[in-house]
Amino acid sequence: MGKLIDSLPGIELPVSEVTKRLATMWEGEMSSSLSEFRASQMNVVLHFGVAVSVEEASERFETVIRFAQRYPSRIIVLCPELDRKDSSMTAKLFSQCYIGESHREMCCCEALLLGYESEDFGFLANQVSVWLEGDLPTYHWFNRVSSDRIKKYYDSLLVGVRRIVFDSSIENEDVYGLDWPEPEKVVDLARARLLPVRQALGQYLSGYSVEALAGGLQKVTVRHGETSSGEGAHLMAWLKSSLIDCANVAAVPSDTIEFALASSGADENCALCVEFTYEDERFLRWGKTTGTSICEIEAQFGGKPEKVPTRIKSPAADQALSEALFF
Repeated sequence: MGKLIDSLPGIELPVSEVTKRLATMWEGEMSSSLSEFRASQMNVVLHFGVAVSVEEASERFETVIRFAQRYPSRIIVLCPELDRKDSSMTAKLFSQCYIGESHREMCCCEALLLGYESEDFGFLANQVSVWLEGDLPTYHWFNRVSSDRIKKYYDSLLVGVRRIVFDSSIENEDVYGLDWPEPEKVVDLARARLLPVRQALGQYLSGYSVEALAGGLQKVTVRHGETSSGEGAHLMAWLKSSLIDCANVAAVPSDTIEFALASSGADENCALCVEFTYEDERFLRWGKTTGTSICEIEAQFGGKPEKVPTRIKSPAADQALSEALFF
């Protein structure tokens, strides 16, 4: 089998045998009790592109498994294989039960892994349709799938999908900017991870009037680390929209405000940083250091400068995934 699917856990099976094995997998002395904990609520398709590394694939797989422990799901993992000499597909079946602090917290989940030759667009969609749990919503998570390939899935794999997820901080292309048939269904994981930052900054800024925030504002700068470009772009978009709204309410010019987004490069002291520059002594500076949750807001909006410590804990990968899928 291809290297990518080989790196993920599961029992190797012929593709035609997967659904048969699923039907009998939980049979036995405990089948009646286990079935209580394996009722799926949704289908989640984890779709890898050829650029995904083995390490990334393992990390994403663990994320979707942890997600399924909270939200029981039928997981389908799509693994491209570039070195196949024919157009046949390969498969694996992964199943496991997880027990919490009590027996009632048990959760059983299943993952169906499919290795496919990269050009099998039609065959791929047909096989996925066979594996999906009927009458349940389907969510599709793209990981380093090229834009050209995604476009070819519009009329096959993505038909009827409730939500499409990607991560702009790891993609090499502007996936969000594609001409999606239903753009309202497309969600960026980077935006979901930004929620605690927006909450902390929004709570602080809400203590000042729109005149204090927008009046005389000259420049807003957002800098991001090498692995948080998506978060930086979404933070800038949120600040720009909010501050222009403040300027409109305060009846002050907004077209003179400069909005600058830049990379902080290898500077670990700035995973994500914000600075407001005004025409007078007012200012705001906030920054999040790589690997820490302790941040500090430095600001002056009239009166003495102040420093306000904040704690921003980045959500776990499975929590960010749930935020992206449901909210």
